[in-house]
Amino acid sequence: MRAVALSLALLLVLSAVAGAVPALPDDGADTTSVPAASTPQSPESVQAGPVTSGPQLQVSESTDSEATELNVLGIPPGEATRSTIETEYVELGSGLAFASATTEVRLQTEATVERIESAESPEKRQQYLLQEVSAIEQQIITLRTRQRQVIAAYSRDELAPRRLLYELALIDAEARELQQRRERIETLVQSTSGFSISSARFGNIELELNTLTGPVRGHAASVLGGEAAATRFFVQSGENSVELAVIRDGTYVREAYRGALRVGEDGSFSLPDAVNATEQAYPTITGLRLRDDVVGNPDSDSTRVSIEHERGRLVAFVDSGSRRVFKEFQYRPIDQVTTTSSTSAVKDALELTAHRTYPGGPVRLQLNSTTSGEPVDAQITVGPAGGRSSGVDETGDDGSLWTLAPSGTYQVTAIDGSSVVVLSVEPTATPFVYGELNGSSGEEGMETVTPAE
Repeated sequence: MRAVALSLALLLVLSAVAGAVPALPDDGADTTSVPAASTPQSPESVQAGPVTSGPQLQVSESTDSEATELNVLGIPPGEATRSTIETEYVELGSGLAFASATTEVRLQTEATVERIESAESPEKRQQYLLQEVSAIEQQIITLRTRQRQVIAAYSRDELAPRRLLYELALIDAEARELQQRRERIETLVQSTSGFSISSARFGNIELELNTLTGPVRGHAASVLGGEAAATRFFVQSGENSVELAVIRDGTYVREAYRGALRVGEDGSFSLPDAVNATEQAYPTITGLRLRDDVVGNPDSDSTRVSIEHERGRLVAFVDSGSRRVFKEFQYRPIDQVTTTSSTSAVKDALELTAHRTYPGGPVRLQLNSTTSGEPVDAQITVGPAGGRSSGVDETGDDGSLWTLAPSGTYQVTAIDGSSVVVLSVEPTATPFVYGELNGSSGEEGMETVTPAE
């Protein structure tokens, strides 16, 4: 998914461009602090006007007591600092800069391999191998520091959502390139007679690089590189924490990172311990489990637990010190998503229903005619209540549209010719794996943990 598919010839084009990453445009995004909802102000944005004909009727709210939400790792309300919905799109300046930066990392890998293979003696080859493994470990620390810095800058409103996505996508791409370098160096080690580096060390590097990547970041990289169409992203931050979500190719994808739940090494932590911690955090997913996979080492700081289940896939990273999940990826096909409640409004012979979900979750909007009961294909806009709305898409022949729920109360407007119906939606509570308190501040029933730097 990396945006480095551009050929090396691109560097010739970039030679006339300043080496620094160009400033990304801050326009196109209307951001607010939590809990206010926010949507990007694109050229298609429209201001939802007042309803002028007929009474607006809030029909009903219903709850499906049998529907079960899947638990998610997220940023508790008291810890969240900023939230927005951002439409990411390909833009020439940022796309070229992104390709240049990631291509540079790839060229460094080629230079590294060449240096090792052309070593003048076995002793020099071994020295170079050790140096390069250490260099990757140091770059992991650098990437982790960069991630913490850009999240903090976004939380302080010093970074636009688009820029945050750019920086996280770049960290993702560089981490994936470093993964390729790790694999090639490990192969070179294995082919070096009379020399070895612990496979556990390489395994730990792989796990640490995994924690710096993510499927949503990867999709943002594809958009930046022109490999994917413009996409709406949910972005939320907290102290050393970030949550991202997107709907792509008929699948709801989310990733979340909670730096407060990273403590560090604990030698007594085992693979069964990691599986047990994951099962406790995600009881519903555990009950739907089809198969699982565990990757870790006895002396690693984290373990990766993957669970394929009846409604999608979970990848959880469990910290050896806190014994909690500090990062997750979740993939859920839209046709497997269930919602627990809905709310509707009727106006101008249109009924608009929102099958509600939590902030950043997948919400299904349904538009039907009240006279015929048939679905209606119409334009949908979403925005903060009483504020500026942005066009999302049309409902299509089935009158249905999936999109991401903003934080806080938001307004959905359906426009079909001269008929307009407006619905105010309150997101549902997020089914957090560890409740609404930050574990590092002493959540009830959980020991206090100290985050690792």
